[in-house]
Amino acid sequence: MNINSSYTAVASNNQNRIDSKDQSAIKSTNEVMTEADRRMKILDEKYEKINEQNKRFKDPHGHIFDKYRNPNSPYFRNDLTKPEREAAYSIEIGWANSGTGGQFNSNDAAFRNEKRYDPTQESVEKKILNRQKVNEQLQDLFSKNGITIPKNTNLTFTIDPNNFKLVVSGSKDESLMKQIEDLLNTTNNTRELFFHIMKSRNDDSTQFTPDSLAKFHLVNQIKTVTGYNLKDLSIVNGQFVTDKGINIFDIYKEDLMKNPYTAENARIAASHYGAQLFDLAKNGFDSIPDLVLSIGYQNGSLQDIGQKVNYGVIKVIDKQNKLER
Repeated sequence: MNINSSYTAVASNNQNRIDSKDQSAIKSTNEVMTEADRRMKILDEKYEKINEQNKRFKDPHGHIFDKYRNPNSPYFRNDLTKPEREAAYSIEIGWANSGTGGQFNSNDAAFRNEKRYDPTQESVEKKILNRQKVNEQLQDLFSKNGITIPKNTNLTFTIDPNNFKLVVSGSKDESLMKQIEDLLNTTNNTRELFFHIMKSRNDDSTQFTPDSLAKFHLVNQIKTVTGYNLKDLSIVNGQFVTDKGINIFDIYKEDLMKNPYTAENARIAASHYGAQLFDLAKNGFDSIPDLVLSIGYQNGSLQDIGQKVNYGVIKVIDKQNKLER
């Protein structure tokens, strides 16, 4: 269980609870096809057909052996290099045993004429492709709502993690910034943008500290499970309490147990977040800085702030060139 994962919120009519039914035009995570995904698709399609051919033989495993490891067999693939034969052998045996794909080998003959792919680049590639999707979603949102941002205008979007309210800065045009704020601060746009910033971060990011990140996960966890925002609650006798004087931790544990998706791991989650909740109540909500996040926006692209690698449009071109070398 990932104790930082979000749980399905329990419905309530309480006015302090969060309504997140509206859908966002922005999605923090998008379906993207990386180079690794493309290559896996090629292999799955190739070997699904070969697997059907192998099954026509009385002994499919023996036939696979003859093709790739028996030089005396008339079926031996001497047109392949040794690494290519080993790649084909392992993939075909996998198909014969399981009946499904998912086995990847970069030495396969299908990639003989393609430039070598570094699988460690997949994380970077996903961030680049996801950024492109979010950029498109923002541009579409601005276009549909008649918002035109002048060329080279360098805006900054700053988001409060407690209510996901976004503030725009960087322009002398107050009307433009107000338009953007009013548009983005609807539905879940700013929440999705906040999580997009989180998913685009690198280890050297100056926007994130361990304490602020842990506080955000705690606040978000309590809000997701109970609907209550810790920032809005009072602290009485070392406990966060609702306006009715109920300990939020008691509500949290009860709601975890009620939800069939979280009941199994309720004890682990309660133990982890309970300790953090106690410390935050003891020291005060503001004893740890909030995880306020910012991201730039210029010429149709989001630009990362506070880290060496920027997944904005300029860096996209640079990185794609590197991937193709």
